[in-house]
Amino acid sequence: MVELSQQVRIFLKTLHDRVYWEIAPENAIYPYIVYDFQLYPNGEGGELVTLSVDGWDKTLVGDITALETLMAKVKVLDTKVITTDNISVVFFNENMLSVADDDKTLRHRSYNYNGILKRI
Repeated sequence: MVELSQQVRIFLKTLHDRVYWEIAPENAIYPYIVYDFQLYPNGEGGELVTLSVDGWDKTLVGDITALETLMAKVKVLDTKVITTDNISVVFFNENMLSVADDDKTLRHRSYNYNGILKRI
């Protein structure tokens, strides 16, 4: 799980410089990306990976251009293959959601991917 997290982070950092695992710090500068994933045995020697990549921005005027531009970059995860000497996984987009927040200045998008992780 550590190696997959590191590889996903390395890839996401090629898209944007502010990338966080699970939780962004309170002083994070907007916009930023938060990612998380779950692993489930698939019964065939691999593991199903569900990856969530969330984009966050804060705006007082409702302009979502920065967030939408950021998430357009994240879309390249669809069919993205990540391979190292130890693992291989290909991601497929499951959905792209706009998530409402009680704080009306926050804008949130959640892109979710599925993949099969194979240990080499």
